Amino acid sequence: MSQRRSGLLSGLVVGFIAMLLGAAAYAACATFFYRLPHEARWFAGDPAVVFPAALSFVAGLVIGLAAWAVRTRSLLLPMAALLYAVGARALGSVAGAVGLRWEQGFPISGLQEEAARAGLALWSVAQTSWQFWATVGAAAVPAFLLTLVRVLRMRRKTTTAETREARTLEAEERPDPEYRDPFEPLQPPRPTSTAAAVGLFTPHDPGKDVPPVTR
Repeated sequence: MSQRRSGLLSGLVVGFIAMLLGAAAYAACATFFYRLPHEARWFAGDPAVVFPAALSFVAGLVIGLAAWAVRTRSLLLPMAALLYAVGARALGSVAGAVGLRWEQGFPISGLQEEAARAGLALWSVAQTSWQFWATVGAAAVPAFLLTLVRVLRMRRKTTTAETREARTLEAEERPDPEYRDPFEPLQPPRPTSTAAAVGLFTPHDPGKDVPPVTR
């Protein structure tokens, strides 16, 4: 039986690319978010909570749906998708802060320093604010669940295919039963005695059968 690959490496590569795409989408939306009208920004509630949560959820969906493009069976991939979701949320927040400063006219030469400052601010927020972890959960839940469902489905399909293949090999290696005519008896008939067979089927000799004449 052939050994099937788990697909973990391809899943990690695809998940990493999806994390970068999710972070880029988060940063782009955060950069130009304040160009929206005030009514649009406050339509669903406080934008400081609703907007990051919505963007994080979208980033988690991107990571989770990327796992469906990979035929992976490794249970490590859902945990990697969870970490990718956290990374997309953090990178998107830092890149969004840098992009916002650039959009406001901040010089490009100071963007590296601004990125370091945004990273330190994010670390401080992560230690003190539950809202940050709520947005992280909004990204982690869809990424983890979608990847887990994909992995479990692939494992079930692989198990079914292996069982079917094993049954096929067993059927091919099993010897065919000996052919017997439907009217052939299970046991051969008992042979008759030789004397009876000779007496019934041997022709009579007239000379030998006539009894001797006595005088």
